[in-house]
Amino acid sequence: MSPNSNPASRGWSPTVRVVAALLMFLAASVATACGFEQQTLRPYTAAEGVNFDVGGDRGVKVRNLMILSRTEGEGFLSATMVAGDRNQLTGISGKAIKSDGSDGAPLAATIPSPITLDSGVPVILTDGPPITVRSPDLQAGLLADVTLQFSPAGSTTVRIPVVDANEGPYATVSPQATPSSVE
Repeated sequence: MSPNSNPASRGWSPTVRVVAALLMFLAASVATACGFEQQTLRPYTAAEGVNFDVGGDRGVKVRNLMILSRTEGEGFLSATMVAGDRNQLTGISGKAIKSDGSDGAPLAATIPSPITLDSGVPVILTDGPPITVRSPDLQAGLLADVTLQFSPAGSTTVRIPVVDANEGPYATVSPQATPSSVE
């Protein structure tokens, strides 16, 4: 072994070696902590629909709201809703959004029967008669601004996707949207 091959023979004391190792560890730690705004650190909807709450903690939680469309110009709402206190879905309105981002024709919505939300009981909209929506500008792949009115929670307007219900996992979703009267 040559006399210069041993780090201790180069004049590095054990204290200097420990400090150097700590500095290298800290530098590596700082470098790996970059990027605190990564998508995995923020909540997101792992679905195509939109999530939102109406009326605060005791209001209504709406999850994965979207319009499923099998035919251009019409579709039906799909979502799961849970109320903190008893509520009722009393109205739906809105407008389609055109492919250029401008406002399209108003939505005509039909709620075939009252949708009552009991406290803590999930309601899946596609488990009952369809809530149909129609607009000449409604098209799969585009968006719609939809206002849901609840009593007593209140109302909110959200931009939701119009999803092609002829493709993928939505092809088997019931109910089939059928022509119906407009309220």
